[in-house]
Amino acid sequence: MELADKLNYPSSGYKLKEITAFKIFIYHRDHALGDSEAVIPKIIRENKHVINFPKTNNKCVFHCIAWHTFQSPKKDPSRIQAQVKEAFKRYCSFKGVKYSLSLFRSFKPIDRLQLDEVEDCFQLGINVYKMDVVSGNVECIRRSDKGYEAMDILSYENHALYIKNIDMLQSKYRCPKCEMFFVSAEKLKNHKKNQCELVNIESFPAEPTIYKPAQNTIRSLLTKYSIKDADQYIDHFIVYDFEAILKPTATQHGENTVFTNEHIPVSVLVADSLTEEVRCFVNDDPKMLFTDMFKYIGDVSVKIQQYNVNKYKSLLQKIINAHGLTGMEIPGVNLGKTYKMFDVESWIGEEKYGSLFDFHSSLGFGKQKSDYGKLKQQLDQVPVFGFNSGRYDINLIMSDLFAVIGTDNIKSVIKNPSYMCIATSDIKMIDTNTSWYQLR
Repeated sequence: MELADKLNYPSSGYKLKEITAFKIFIYHRDHALGDSEAVIPKIIRENKHVINFPKTNNKCVFHCIAWHTFQSPKKDPSRIQAQVKEAFKRYCSFKGVKYSLSLFRSFKPIDRLQLDEVEDCFQLGINVYKMDVVSGNVECIRRSDKGYEAMDILSYENHALYIKNIDMLQSKYRCPKCEMFFVSAEKLKNHKKNQCELVNIESFPAEPTIYKPAQNTIRSLLTKYSIKDADQYIDHFIVYDFEAILKPTATQHGENTVFTNEHIPVSVLVADSLTEEVRCFVNDDPKMLFTDMFKYIGDVSVKIQQYNVNKYKSLLQKIINAHGLTGMEIPGVNLGKTYKMFDVESWIGEEKYGSLFDFHSSLGFGKQKSDYGKLKQQLDQVPVFGFNSGRYDINLIMSDLFAVIGTDNIKSVIKNPSYMCIATSDIKMIDTNTSWYQLR
């Protein structure tokens, strides 16, 4: 760059003449569901807990959905074409595509990444399994994280088969009373006949197992969408530290206890890792002290949220282009249409939004969150740590805290011996026995 700055250029109107070399990377994915030409082995074909729909013409997923939705004890799995068309029409309507017979016949297999929007369309959770035809072991390769009614699908060579009972397919026979599992129907029958009682029997592993914490949401999304330009860590946070005085009191508590003093917060220090600024607020009125504190935290949180959106910009864009956003999530647009990054960029160009962050801040999601909704929650909830407080600080301000931040905005409250957490849509306030610098 130093040499380039020293060169004299004849004009600023340079044009690209040629590209001398380039490299192409090709990644092959094999995650589609829709191959009706797959040869199903005997171990699966003759399994009474699996339904193999014939001649699905790339629509085996819709056959599974149609059977699960419209199934009847007298219904023949080979004669549900009308129900399959109804399911396909509903999917077309959800996608904003006009249904036609030619579209129905030429429909391509569904990629597993598209199952999120299929779930939202049919209000149905879809779990996908695969089977080792040699050992008969069944393994889950996709588990729905949505709260809809669940449907189980077996994937074999990109062909989807409907699983009637996943427990029995996995040779897990569960007692309806005590919920114990057995490896065969005969053992379950003997248990129900002679041993079962209407009680819950707790079981524990014979050998010690390694604890596996819940998977990091951002890491999962970065892996799912093949994003390499960001890590899974939220880089910036806010730290607070209260100082209190002892106010004399003579409050009788029970027959034998008298409270002689109470702790009254009079000052608080607030610092953040993004601006590296430190603010001190002093007020002998706790409510006014908390009001000043949370107003400042709100201002700093917006800056950290903007940083987070810029850091994960490529992931946000890829999610929008993969699934789109609907009018239920974007305020003031047509409800029946799905919007992609092209629409977002045009709105920014029209100055409807000042930036991607302004657009991101305007979105709203319900309880059933999409991938974008999950990521938005992680980026918007800025961590706010009590500095070396050991849960003292939150307990100190608890009586006046909700009067200041309100109860309508509270998303979750977690309390256990190790830490306490109060989360709103914008912050995640954590008071822990562990020092804040050890949390990452």
